[in-house]
Amino acid sequence: MISDKCIIFEYRGKFAHFLKAEANASAPSYPFPTRTVLLGLVGAVLGLTKDSPQIFLKNANLAVSGRAEAAHWHTATLHQTYPAPLALSVSRKSKGSSGDKKLPKRIAQEWLFKPEFTVFVQLPEEYHDKFEYRIRNREWFFTPCLGLSEMMADLNFVDSVKTEQLEEGVYGIETPVRKTEVEFEMSIALEQNFVIKSIRMPRDVTDKRKFSHEAYLYEANGKALYLKTATACKVGKKIISWL
Repeated sequence: MISDKCIIFEYRGKFAHFLKAEANASAPSYPFPTRTVLLGLVGAVLGLTKDSPQIFLKNANLAVSGRAEAAHWHTATLHQTYPAPLALSVSRKSKGSSGDKKLPKRIAQEWLFKPEFTVFVQLPEEYHDKFEYRIRNREWFFTPCLGLSEMMADLNFVDSVKTEQLEEGVYGIETPVRKTEVEFEMSIALEQNFVIKSIRMPRDVTDKRKFSHEAYLYEANGKALYLKTATACKVGKKIISWL
């Protein structure tokens, strides 16, 4: 059973990179963490083993708001082989070597600068108290990151409040919303000069690493989107929609 409370915390750092599922030669990033990324983040805080959060936390409700300051394309060099061990006796002129002559692989990665997100997490009851304790006391089991393990994240507890499911209506929703669950109020959208974008992102993943995707809508400048929906929730003073 899902807890009736939602834990809210800040998720920030210097850089972030949330690799797009369809990436090949280059590595573009999603503009914010996907539901699958947030499942992994919660699992890292709790100390769940790899590929188990999507099983134990399958029914968790997750949402995210906020944005990165800017994006930048960075060229990364990936070494495809490990260097051979050095000899027992090493001189100043000794050089490392490798039996494999493959050249390092260079790829372009899209990095997000100064990402600052607010995450909303509603977990199964058996995990709620443990997760809240760890976030409050900054005692996560594994080091949290912003997509890549080298991009360490800082998590700061904000609140733990009861959620209220709202009746169908028009609401200013501050998080990305599933495209199939909303209707536009065009008059408000035009009046507010929204920059509305659509994006397809992973929503679920199995323990065999098979992903299922969903189409989402969001406001590019981080504004609340006014939409008609039956899936809006009130969490404290925020109106959100679960990813």
